[in-house]
Amino acid sequence: MKIASNKISDVVRYFRDELKDVYDSEELETIMAYCFEEFVNMKRAEITLNKNKTISESELLKFSFAVKDLKQQNPIQYVLSKADFYGMKFIVNKNVLIPRPETEELVHLIIKENKESQINILDIGTGSGCIAIALKKHIPSATVYAMDISEEALKIAKQNAVLNDAEINFIQDNILQPTSDIGHRTSDIIVSNPPYVCISEKETMNKNVLEYEPHLALFVNDSNPLLFYNAIVNFALRNLKKEGKLYFEINEAYGDEIKMLMEGKGFKNVALKKDINNKNRIVKGEI
Repeated sequence: MKIASNKISDVVRYFRDELKDVYDSEELETIMAYCFEEFVNMKRAEITLNKNKTISESELLKFSFAVKDLKQQNPIQYVLSKADFYGMKFIVNKNVLIPRPETEELVHLIIKENKESQINILDIGTGSGCIAIALKKHIPSATVYAMDISEEALKIAKQNAVLNDAEINFIQDNILQPTSDIGHRTSDIIVSNPPYVCISEKETMNKNVLEYEPHLALFVNDSNPLLFYNAIVNFALRNLKKEGKLYFEINEAYGDEIKMLMEGKGFKNVALKKDINNKNRIVKGEI
């Protein structure tokens, strides 16, 4: 099916007809609004008001290609190559996870609890760079480092640092076998949202996550679900300053185990916090 004409009303009709069996009506309207804002700089409220206006052939093609991708349940953020996070825009593609609201809660907690002006922050497994960049923007006098094993992810993160005018020190390294010298006991804060979804959980996940988001950043083997947490805790013991803080985003199923892991390694004031959906989502502690 082709779009009947260049009129906005026909674009809207095409969008709804082609995707009504893929998305529920509310989600479909939201996705369509994102596309109109991105492709023709038109806000949601303006779509109906401008229904008789026409758009260019090149703009029409953008809608056509978007619908084709969306039919395959490609996430809208990847279709547009953009995602919102903590009031900022981020470039995203299949090499980085789409930033999520739960991670905004992690960032908000760190900002709220750390008003010091001269601090060093290390984000491990930075992906798109959303955590590191948001922290730098809201604690501007901090020195921020961001580590990832993926060269492709770091390319995106560097673009996002430029896009959001944030000075970040990027490091390519494998936290399971770290070789980088970022300075012994130099970090005031270490934060990580590491891979924490067990492979056995795949069957409960949406197709748009499973087929498009990078498995390297998502999954961990069921036989060792705390693999990355253990490695990062050990790394933090060597690299945090005295009274330094470690923050994790976690799999809700392993909150108590991660809290016990940190306490067992000597962390103090370890706290498990719930997210807006009342799920265990953040663990924090001090050295």
